Amino acid sequence: MLRPLIPTFACLAILGCAPSDAAENPDAPTLSAIATRPDNTQFADVLAEYQDLNTRLSRVAAPLRLRNSALCPVTERDPGYITHRLDDYPEPLRDVAKSLLGLSDTGIFIRTVRAGSPAEQADIMAGDRLIAMNDFPVPSEGVAIDSFYNAISRQALAEPSTRITLRTPQGSDYTTTLNAQTACDIPVNVIFSDTVNGHTDGEQVLMTSALMRTVPDDVNLALIVAHEMAHVIAGHQGLPPSQAIELEADRMALVLMTQAGYEIDDAIAYWQAAAHPLRERQDNSSSHPSIKARLDNFNAERKRIRQLQKTNTPLGFN
Repeated sequence: MLRPLIPTFACLAILGCAPSDAAENPDAPTLSAIATRPDNTQFADVLAEYQDLNTRLSRVAAPLRLRNSALCPVTERDPGYITHRLDDYPEPLRDVAKSLLGLSDTGIFIRTVRAGSPAEQADIMAGDRLIAMNDFPVPSEGVAIDSFYNAISRQALAEPSTRITLRTPQGSDYTTTLNAQTACDIPVNVIFSDTVNGHTDGEQVLMTSALMRTVPDDVNLALIVAHEMAHVIAGHQGLPPSQAIELEADRMALVLMTQAGYEIDDAIAYWQAAAHPLRERQDNSSSHPSIKARLDNFNAERKRIRQLQKTNTPLGFN
């Protein structure tokens, strides 16, 4: 199910944290301004970009989540689709969401389907409505709709194969079968914000729209996602920020990326050449390591990984 568009989260970014007041609720001003416009055409553009950014982020995060499941404390069965419903969107903007996304007042719908995923192989399409999973009806409305759906989905996807009945936007029902994959239970989502940052609340990873616009290369975006995933895996949420925590997350991120098939040489080279707009604050911070310390840390971990690869030794967190 689509996570709320206005979450509360902690700032543990690889590019440097935003000030605490900006990190508290960065996307609220953008959505509020759009919602109060008499003409919602701007929201149509924002919603289209939101869909595109989430599709890209899902594609980049998938190898990290799927190929590192053995390193994650909690896993889930991933069908390769993301769902949403009308209540996930601010009330003044729901008419636009209906027209653009094919949502109706009730029901749970497929928002995006990841390329190459079990859902794509099962011919599931964005815009289809979920009707049943392994013959259990999917709830369409009610106060506890999310809880009921999550329970049904978890049980159905835990099976080796899952029968799913859906309804197309044209009103035709069809049943298909998919084999869900095991993945790290760390959702990765986009929030709209003018602040360039990546965050975690200890459960999910949140990438701001501004960050994704400034990181056009998928390998470099994967480094940021992996860094935030590392914070979740290591249980850093709630701990006082420290240089040791950030350096540990950097090392873990390179392991996650290597396991996922990303080229860490390219990621480190990009990070080294990046502008680092918060360099002065980071270089003089007691809670975050300097740029040089992080680069030295990256290089040392890369050397360790390469040595393990030469001897065909399984990778793990050091």
